[in-house]
Amino acid sequence: MGVGAESTGGGAEELERITARLEQLAAQLEGDVDEEHAAELVREASELASQAGSAVEGALRGASGSPGD
Repeated sequence: MGVGAESTGGGAEELERITARLEQLAAQLEGDVDEEHAAELVREASELASQAGSAVEGALRGASGSPGD
């Protein structure tokens, strides 16, 4: 049901999931990682940041109660 991320509350749940993963990536990057692995982690973080924009939009729609759908 990931497609429904813009339904009421779905955006907030998606944003929480993305935030948790970004925190994990940050912790890994703070450790001793080689350049190749660090590049993979940064790439994933970049993709997640893009997804976060959509999740924020969905969360805001849910919070405002706009009928949108």
